[in-house]
This record gives sequence, C-alpha cells and structure tokens, in this order.
Amino acid sequence: MRSPTIPLLLLIGGLLGPARAHAQVTGAVYGQVSNENNEPLDGATITVTSLARTDEHYELTTDPDGQFAQSDLQPGQYSVSAERDGLGSQIFRILIHPAGSVDVRFVLEAGRTAAPWLRALRDDEATVSAFSAGVRASRGGDHVSAIEEFEAALRLTPTCVDCYFNIGVAYSRLNRFVAAEAAYRQALRIQSNFAAAYYGLADTLNRQGRTEEAAAARGEANRIAIDSLAAGRTRARESVQRGIGFWNSGDTENAMRQFQEALEADSTLVEAYYWLGLAYASNGDTDGATRSLTRYLGSAPTGEHADEARRLLAPPER
Repeated sequence: MRSPTIPLLLLIGGLLGPARAHAQVTGAVYGQVSNENNEPLDGATITVTSLARTDEHYELTTDPDGQFAQSDLQPGQYSVSAERDGLGSQIFRILIHPAGSVDVRFVLEAGRTAAPWLRALRDDEATVSAFSAGVRASRGGDHVSAIEEFEAALRLTPTCVDCYFNIGVAYSRLNRFVAAEAAYRQALRIQSNFAAAYYGLADTLNRQGRTEEAAAARGEANRIAIDSLAAGRTRARESVQRGIGFWNSGDTENAMRQFQEALEADSTLVEAYYWLGLAYASNGDTDGATRSLTRYLGSAPTGEHADEARRLLAPPER
C-alpha cells in the first residue's frame, strides 16, 4: 500500500526556483494514473496548477490507458493532482524547465486521499512567496536573506526539499560548510534520490578536506543520475511504442506528441526521429520531416528504416 506523498520530481541544474516569467520556451507534464493493482484508470481528473502564477490552471482527464499530457507550461513550479470518485486522490509537486518535461505516475487507492493541508498547498501563496523571495535574494548575492526566506518557507511547508537544497547552496557560498552539509543531508532525508543534493554535499565535504566522504557522495550522485538516465530511456521507448500505436490507428496528432515526448526523455533514441519525420510529413510539415529524417539517417545510415527515410527525402521525380 502506498501512502499519499508529495515527491518532488525535479530536473535540477544549479539553483532551484521558479523560472523567469518571461521565458519563451515552454515545457510539459505527462504520465499515467493507475490503481493499486497497476490497472490504468480512465476518466481520472488531473489538475495542473502553477505555484507562481494564479492565472495558470489546467484540468484534463485520463484516456482509456490512464494517460494524460499537458503541454505549453511556462517554466516554474506546479502542483499536479489526480482524483477519481471512490478511488481517492494524490498530489505531486514538480518543477518544469524550459523545453523540459516531467513524467508523473499516480497510484490511487480507495479510502486514501491527500491530506487537506496537501490540497491547500496548491494555493499556498505564503509558501510560494517566501520561496520566490529566497530565490531572488540568492540570485542577487544576498545569501543571508535567502536563508531567512527559505527557512520561512520551511516553517509553512516542512517537507520543502528544494528549500533545504537552496539553504545548503547559500551556506556553501558563505563558506559555512558545516551548516551547508546539514542542509544537504536534511534534503536527502526527505528525498533520498536527490542527485543535486548529493553533488552539493560532495562539494561541501571536499571543501572541508573530507575527500573520501566526498568521493562517496559524488559516487551516489552519479549512480542516481545514471539510473535516472536509464529510466528516461525506458520512458522514451515506451513513448515510441505508444506513438506507433496512435500512428497505426490514424491518430497523427497524438502519435507526434508521443514521438516528441520520447525525444525529450532521450534525444539519442534514433528510431523516434524516423517516426517523428513520418508524422511531420503526414501533417504537411516538409521542413520538420526533413530535419527529423535527416537526423535519423545521420545516426543510423544502415538502420531498419534507412531505405524508407531516403525514399521520403529524395526529390520527386519529374
């Protein structure tokens, strides 16, 4: 039995925080809802709410395979919830990066719902305000004020793992390595597979002269990163197979979305470029088809679909 939690599914690079509102490149969230027997749930309500912008809110429902997707999300933090009558609810918090995507897997169990304070987190303006102020202070080099703001956010949301991470970053920049270490370790108590916190911990330990411990922390960070990469490749392959299913059924729009999501999860998955090229060609996007098919041939000149790709790229006979 799984209890409702708020795992932070983060794609982390440097300081964590809501992306600038003027970012031009959007991201996406997608995933699946299933029950405790791993059976997909059709018709579950998915709610995606920005934690930084009050006017950004989306509601959608899962398809017969329990899947959902929401694109065109401005970079920043969001809450994502899934609910279905009689089968409870679950909430996640995620961070969307420019051109990035996050895969969320919900498991709903009868009688289990997200606690009221977790639901309220979607609209917890005080927490978001304090966190955002901490990010601004950090970016401005005022690390003391940043720590105060992140600690204020923690008093409202004690499981804010990215608050602890950013406190660790701030203490490290103040050369207060013992305090930085404590903050990184607290982040890891909340989220044990937080690679960025392990990298921060490794740097802090190394700067304290604790090289063996630093090496161990860095090794754990690398292991998590490799596991995450492998998981991304698995998701990408699954997306290609779903896309092929849509393609075979004549649903070009959803097929294209799946092929694009596959490449977002793993840009080295050569097969996806071929199928995306077909989808572009079907929609009359010659430039998109040419780019994708050329990319496929450049990586797999003797691949399974190489002959067909060359045929599609060849100029029409006169």
